[in-house]
Amino acid sequence: MPPVAGPRLPWVGAAPGLLRDPTGWFTRQRARHGDTFVVDALAHRFFCVFGPVGVASLYAVPEREASFGLATYTMIRTKVPDELFGDIRNPPHKLFGGQRVEGYLANLEQAMAAELDVLGERGTFDAFGECRRIGHRLGLASWAGHEAASPAHIEPLIDALDRLDTSESFVHPLRTVATVATGHARERRAMAEIEAILATVLAERRRRPDARPGDFLDQIDESFADVDQPRHDQLVARDVIVLHLGSQSNLFAALAWTLVNLLQDPDALDAVRAGDDALLDRFAYESIRVAQRSITMRQVLRPLTFTTDQGDFDLRPGTLITTMLSTLNTTVDPRLATFDADHYDGRRLALADELPAKELVSTFGHGTHTCPAQRFSISAIRTAVRALVDRYDLVAGFDRPGPLTRQIGGVARADRPTPVHFRPRG
Repeated sequence: MPPVAGPRLPWVGAAPGLLRDPTGWFTRQRARHGDTFVVDALAHRFFCVFGPVGVASLYAVPEREASFGLATYTMIRTKVPDELFGDIRNPPHKLFGGQRVEGYLANLEQAMAAELDVLGERGTFDAFGECRRIGHRLGLASWAGHEAASPAHIEPLIDALDRLDTSESFVHPLRTVATVATGHARERRAMAEIEAILATVLAERRRRPDARPGDFLDQIDESFADVDQPRHDQLVARDVIVLHLGSQSNLFAALAWTLVNLLQDPDALDAVRAGDDALLDRFAYESIRVAQRSITMRQVLRPLTFTTDQGDFDLRPGTLITTMLSTLNTTVDPRLATFDADHYDGRRLALADELPAKELVSTFGHGTHTCPAQRFSISAIRTAVRALVDRYDLVAGFDRPGPLTRQIGGVARADRPTPVHFRPRG
């Protein structure tokens, strides 16, 4: 067994130090123990790997032996009621895996047009606050139907979804204590509100069957054709909720960092306004790389011999094989220490072949563990940023914000306000 990092306190283990500054804590443990070590915290055993062999093994292990889905569920179940995951029929890879995705991208443009109408002609918004709204609107328009993003429903849905937000488990891990103490009462009320709104949307669609758009919501609705009402609409709503919460954990922050970084590079901003979508996409990938705070885990399902840079180790079921992207993405090569959109050639890291293992730098994952919503997410970021910069003169009221240090998971939130002043172009 490799060295055990941190204090061995009953149950909490290394959690106090880990949760204050996860990236800094893991960096210090690597310096002390090397690229393979064990962390015991919050009644879990984390088998941590940061070397090229160990990280490549983490991505290569089959899902049937060490599960990404179960590891994620283990971490977020404290935030949301268990019944939300009771009968999921439309996981992200099912909806985003088909070529029909491209047919729904027009929803993104319509959703952004509606959001610009709400913003008005001039004013000030916080980049992360506004991008959170945009992320909700883009997501709801895409898989909950254009009706969900309409004025009648958008605000109550955003309010309810924010109360359910599973990323709180990673961004503010200590807040989950209150969630558990109240038995998820607040979250169950939010679920009920969302279920009621989507039941209204579905009922209206059934009254006009010839006008159904054939969108993601219709796909989800059809997948529960064997279930009677009212359970049918409840399960449809819960699939929508799970899909939406999964996208929101990263999409809005990735969008915000793309906008923040672009506003701090006038030449790049001019090029994007002139139509350089390839540059805009590279800004998105690079923004995600630098801002990643994801803790990538696989939960061992059966006894497993796992290969690392320090040799092979026998892992027991329940062990969480773990790495944290923020300790690697900007440190594995000195050339990656700072932001530069030219680090990417399309979606590919230009330096990938020069790294000890390509898996040491990640935006959307690798191999079979690549995020199925990658194409949708980049399209959403491109659509939203282009809509904002084409319509407005945008002036940053901030200077080089950094990542929130206590975050453990997802794309970083900012450590300070990010005001943006806007007015019509021209």
